[in-house]
Amino acid sequence: MSYKIPGLSSIILLFIALGIADYQLFTVSLPLGIVYFICIPLSFLITLYNYCRKCPHVASKTCRHVLFGWIISKLFKPIQPSKYTVKEAFVSLIPLVFIVIFPQYWLVQSIGLFIAFWVLMLAAVVIVRIGVCIGCKNVNCLFCPNKDNCNA
Repeated sequence: MSYKIPGLSSIILLFIALGIADYQLFTVSLPLGIVYFICIPLSFLITLYNYCRKCPHVASKTCRHVLFGWIISKLFKPIQPSKYTVKEAFVSLIPLVFIVIFPQYWLVQSIGLFIAFWVLMLAAVVIVRIGVCIGCKNVNCLFCPNKDNCNA
């Protein structure tokens, strides 16, 4: 049960940060805000499909991000855990990098929103690293800190 708290709290912080970015985009341009609003779930779906389906926690229904594991189980079939190819890593990371980097030009126009975005984003990353990754058994993950301490 305790692994669920960091997983869910990091997702909440992440989506609040993305909501702040989208708010700023909507204030600048309605079409820009709509496009970004559509890109957020699409980016996550691409990552869940290409990266997260291989995680052994998804197959065993112990996803450390909780909500993402549930989404994968409803939309996609988990696949056998194995090493990630360069293509899988690239196709998974590029959409996530896009949704973080794309709004920066407009966020810096409102320093308060820019700071809030990055504080929430960094807090989410810290929570993932110290609360989610620490107990993860996916030794194939590119970010796994436990490669020497567990078996997938």
